[in-house]
Amino acid sequence: MAIIKSESGVNLANWTVVLGDGNYAAPGVAPVSAADIATSNTTAYGLLEANVDNRRIMAHNITYNKIVETTALSVTHTATYTFKIPYTISTGNTNFNGQTVEGGLFVWDGVSTQLDYGLAFQWVINPWDANYGKVFYWNGSGWTYLGCTLTPDTNNHEISFELNIANQEAYITLDGVTYTQNVFSETTKSGWGTTVDARFQAETISIYPSATGSVPSQKVEFKNWSWVWDSPSVV
Repeated sequence: MAIIKSESGVNLANWTVVLGDGNYAAPGVAPVSAADIATSNTTAYGLLEANVDNRRIMAHNITYNKIVETTALSVTHTATYTFKIPYTISTGNTNFNGQTVEGGLFVWDGVSTQLDYGLAFQWVINPWDANYGKVFYWNGSGWTYLGCTLTPDTNNHEISFELNIANQEAYITLDGVTYTQNVFSETTKSGWGTTVDARFQAETISIYPSATGSVPSQKVEFKNWSWVWDSPSVV
């Protein structure tokens, strides 16, 4: 392997913030919008927030770094960051509680196949959810259990994504454990343009709203990210 591109950072400065598709508004409540999410940066980390105004909604924050380059389809990508929930999750916490912490690495082929290749994880942190603590991976159309349970806490956790599109292989390493399940996915999208776009994503979704009263906000820290592109060895 030979490194052809390498990027890194402590926080998520200059990353793009968009509203994802994991949103819900309770009956009679105004629809979810970009005003319901925010990403800010300190010298030590980037902070993703969702449902910033404690509305009766569920909001999805996607913060990503995008590189538009055709060679993204032919290299091996390795991307890593550390994430942390900066509060104690509890059914009694009325200020902060989340639905999920998520993230992934994808390459959109808008030139040829019109498919989004990559891998992603989803950590369920809603303390009322039956899947509390379970980690899932994206299979191209939905979420599949990775076989891993990570008890929500306030510790730092490191995740790495390895993606080789040519071999249709993708693997997740979480807190030093590499899972053998090939989590490579192909996702059909429409209206995504005609370029090749590689995206390294950090995400979180706020908790599903209760029937009455205010709803806790969600926040999660991401830091110390790196993204390396390796060219395959020539035999």
